[in-house]
Amino acid sequence: MKKVWVLLFLWTTFLTFGQIRLASHPLELKKAKEYHQIINTSDRQNDNVFVFATDKEKTTILKYSPFLFFKDSMVTKRPDLGYKLMAGYSFGPDENPTVYWTDSNFKNIVAVHYDLVTKRTRANYLQLSLQRETVLHTFNENNSFYILTKKNDTEALVLYIFKEGNKTQYLLDFSGFEFVNRKKEAINLSMILFVLPLEKIETRAYNPLFKATSKSKFYVRENDILFTFDHNINETQLFQLDFKTLKLVERCIPQFSLKRLNGLSNSYYHENKLYQVTANDDELHFGYKDFETDVVIKEFSVTKNDTITFKNSPLYTQVMNQRPKAMKTTAKFLKQLSGTDLGVTVYKTPKNLFLTIGGNQEVEQFSSGFSPNGGDFLSNSYLIPLNVYFESVLDKKGNHINSKPEPLATDFIGQFSYENPQAVLQSTFRHKNYYINGYYNTKLKEFVMQKFYDGF
Repeated sequence: MKKVWVLLFLWTTFLTFGQIRLASHPLELKKAKEYHQIINTSDRQNDNVFVFATDKEKTTILKYSPFLFFKDSMVTKRPDLGYKLMAGYSFGPDENPTVYWTDSNFKNIVAVHYDLVTKRTRANYLQLSLQRETVLHTFNENNSFYILTKKNDTEALVLYIFKEGNKTQYLLDFSGFEFVNRKKEAINLSMILFVLPLEKIETRAYNPLFKATSKSKFYVRENDILFTFDHNINETQLFQLDFKTLKLVERCIPQFSLKRLNGLSNSYYHENKLYQVTANDDELHFGYKDFETDVVIKEFSVTKNDTITFKNSPLYTQVMNQRPKAMKTTAKFLKQLSGTDLGVTVYKTPKNLFLTIGGNQEVEQFSSGFSPNGGDFLSNSYLIPLNVYFESVLDKKGNHINSKPEPLATDFIGQFSYENPQAVLQSTFRHKNYYINGYYNTKLKEFVMQKFYDGF
């Protein structure tokens, strides 16, 4: 988990290796900033890069080749202002995009197909009832746009898939499956999601620890969606939705056991392996299993009296974005960790696997002072985030190696954003083996794309 303070020491390196300017295009977004929006993405099938930019009056479409050479553009009137949000997109076989504009409630949707050859648009108006549904997530994967909702009165999710301007929907019925807590008491999906909201994990990009500590996650792969639930310390309950059969298949994968029954647990899926971690103030167990067979490939264990031999950083505690402080002993680390939401995040760099193991929580802070206009002395409290973590580096075979963690592309992008307040409406995505960060330069009135790599 790299933070801005680390990069202050790497500033000269950042200037040399952190960013490469790829392309820029003149773009002026008119006033009424609440209507300004930019999406920068790629057609995963053809690798063409697109920019969708809009203000209150017009929409601009830019198209680039896979190697970021400018290919075409189109400027047209935006849809009615009732469709305020440019929510998602899809790509068809003609290599032209369809953009999905929605109202604030996602009930009314217009799918606008932009033909960059003829410079014409085609609109298809769609509606979602959503009277007894709550929208959980909207996202783009596999060249399609998705809306995932929860049925309010049943134990089911609804998945809406938008492709080439058309809508299909599927009911994911969880009512026939058994959920139990650590006390083996029966619970249901609604209870889990109320306490542990569902988090989407990116399968091609870095996910920060605060996302990975969610105990309810889902992962969109090419042919299916994986739902993982870690509400029970004894196991990871997993559901696999195959896009072809549209059936939910359940699996329960045992967790690494602790000597004391009480503690924390979580999991993280990455490239056909399930990483699991359990901990309390006495011990920590971490390892990963083959996703298809549940066979343990590697396991690491440590007690409060041991040294964590598979770490590549100090044992950190960090309040907000302040400089992390190192803890001297495993016992202090585990004691702090036991009061957090535990998790592990895994990311493949060009050379190795970069892991962060730790937890986060909100802690109470106090401030005091005299009220304005010479009033009474006031004391207020508020919550701020606290992270407890360490970093680990594994080789591609999963063996721990003594290698200093290198900075990630997300670190460089964060530093760039911090240093360039004129770069607004930023949109970042993974393209080939690097990241593209696009932004609108408010001073120069142009859209810019930059390349960021992991490492030096």
